[in-house]
Parts: sequence; C-alpha cells; structure tokens
Amino acid sequence: MSDADIIVREFRGIYKNIDDLNRRLVASQMTGRVAEIEGSRVRLELAAVGANGKPFLSPWVQVQEAAGATGTNMPVEIGDPMRLFSPNGEIGSQSLAIRDSHTDDAQNPAGTPKELAITYAGSAIRMTEEGLKLSHGGSSITLSEDTIHALSTHLRHNAKNVGDTHNHGGIRRGGENTYEPNE
Repeated sequence: MSDADIIVREFRGIYKNIDDLNRRLVASQMTGRVAEIEGSRVRLELAAVGANGKPFLSPWVQVQEAAGATGTNMPVEIGDPMRLFSPNGEIGSQSLAIRDSHTDDAQNPAGTPKELAITYAGSAIRMTEEGLKLSHGGSSITLSEDTIHALSTHLRHNAKNVGDTHNHGGIRRGGENTYEPNE
C-alpha cells in the first residue's frame, strides 16, 4: 500500500467521522409537535412527511418534568410545540421531550414580560410585583399586599352564600345583630 493510499484511507475515515458527528448534532435537538400521548410519554411529529410518505414520528419518550424536593406535572396536548432532546445524537429511549418556546400558534400567556403566568384548561395563575391572581372562567381571587378581592357570581364561605345575592334572617329594628346568612 502506497503512502497516497494510506492518506486517502485516513481522509475517508475523517470524512466519515465528520458526517457521523454532523448527523448526531442535527439529531441532538429536533423541533416538533405532540402527535400522540400515552400517560407521561409522547410521540412527536418531527416531519410532516418522512421517507415513507407518512409523518416522521419520534419513539415514545418521557416528557421532562421536575422531580425531587419539588415536583411538577404540566400536561401537554396534541399539537403542543416541543423539542426532542437526544444528548448523544441518537434518537431512542434516552431521548426526552422538552417544552419549546412560544410560537404564533402557542403564544405567551403572560400579559407583560414581568408576569409569571401558568394557564391550563380555562384556569390561570398570574403573579406580578403587585400580587397574585387565580382565575377560572368568570371567577377570580386577587391577592395584593393589603387586599383580597374575590369576584364570582356565586360566592360561598363554609357552604353559605355570602355573595351579592345573599340575605339574612332575624332582621329586627334597632341595633341587634342579624342571624348568619341564609343558605
């Protein structure tokens, strides 16, 4: 074998390694959308049309959540934007689905850059420097430094109606107290 053959063989090996590294780098983080959900695992659609003419789906992978001293469970829905993270560049059982950033289809739920917002299924938790607001539908509770404000069409406390439609029994003239609110 001549020196030229040895050099050619070495360059071919180098090119092969570079191609493999480039392929692994591309596969290390891929953007897609949730296509299927099974418990805490998902399959992501990584390409609308794969080599076989069908959508290219990831294998079943776990969705990233916090575990340990604090834990989370943030449900995902079909169509949610996610990234498939494969640390070694090989898509497989070690891959992890992580939430992607906001898109035109999945916009930021916060009203301002300084608002921490969590929304799901018509409910919202919003935190700012001014306070905290919990809401669902038309009802909300807002907590600020010195105020608690509840807004609801049917406000109850200890199973009693205390909203703006409540009434009392035991009303008498004079300075006596009334009975507790009626049901």
